[in-house]
Amino acid sequence: MFIIQKIISNIFISPGIFIIALLLILIFSLRKKRTLSRLLLIKIIILTYLLSIEPVKDMIIQPLEKKYNPITNEQLKTGDSYIVLGGGIYDNAPTSLGENTGIPSKSAMYKIVETVKLYKIYPMKIIISGGIVYSGEKSEGSVYKNLMISLGVPKNDIIVEGKSKTTAENARFTKEIMKDLKLKKAILVTSATHMNRSVYIFEKYGVEVIPNPTGYQSRYKESYGIESYLPNSYNFVAIRSAIWEYIGIIFYKFK
Repeated sequence: MFIIQKIISNIFISPGIFIIALLLILIFSLRKKRTLSRLLLIKIIILTYLLSIEPVKDMIIQPLEKKYNPITNEQLKTGDSYIVLGGGIYDNAPTSLGENTGIPSKSAMYKIVETVKLYKIYPMKIIISGGIVYSGEKSEGSVYKNLMISLGVPKNDIIVEGKSKTTAENARFTKEIMKDLKLKKAILVTSATHMNRSVYIFEKYGVEVIPNPTGYQSRYKESYGIESYLPNSYNFVAIRSAIWEYIGIIFYKFK
C-alpha cells in the first residue's frame, strides 16, 4: 500500500500530470482535433503559472499551517517527552570530519533544530520516529540521532524508532515505546503542513500529543510584491506537499 501511495503521488502530484496532459494534446493534434488541443494547451499554461506563484501557494498551504499554533512555555512544561517525525535523509551524503553519518533533508532539519532548541530549555526524552523509507542504508531516526548528539543532546535521552515508513506506523510504534517508558504526553514536532494529519493519526492510536509545528512554508505577508507573481519552482514543490497532505487526511479519515 505504501509503495502504491508513493507511485500515485509521483504521477498525479508532480510534473508527471503535465507530461500526461501534453501527451494527450499530442494525440489530439495528430488526429487533427486542433481546437481541443489548443484549449488544453492554454489550460495547462494557466494552471502551471498559477501553481508556481506565491499567492496561490499560500492560499493552499496556510489552511494546513494555521490549524495549530507553535507551542508556548506553559504547554512545554505539560509534556514528558518529545516525538520527532521523519522527513527524509540523504544517507550516503558526505559529512564533515569523515563521519559518513548521512544528513537530514531540509524539511527534517527544521524538526531537529526545533527539538534541540526545546530540549535545551526543557530536557526530557526524545523519541525519533522514522525508518528506512525506500531502499536506503540508514534509518531516518539513526541519522537524526547522530546530528542531535553532535548538537549537544545526551545520547541516553534519545530513543530511535527505526521501523516506521508511514505516519500511522510512526504513531503505532511510538505508542509502544511510550508505554514501555511510562510516558503519557508528548510534544509532537513535525512540519506545519504535516501536523494536521499527524495529530489526527496519533490521537486515533490513543497517543496524547501537544502539537508543535515547525518548518513553515508561507511568509504570512500582508501584501505581495511583483516578485510573488513570478513563477518559482519552490512554490510548485510546496503546493505538491500540501496537496499530498490533503489527500492523506481524506485517506485516513475514510480508512
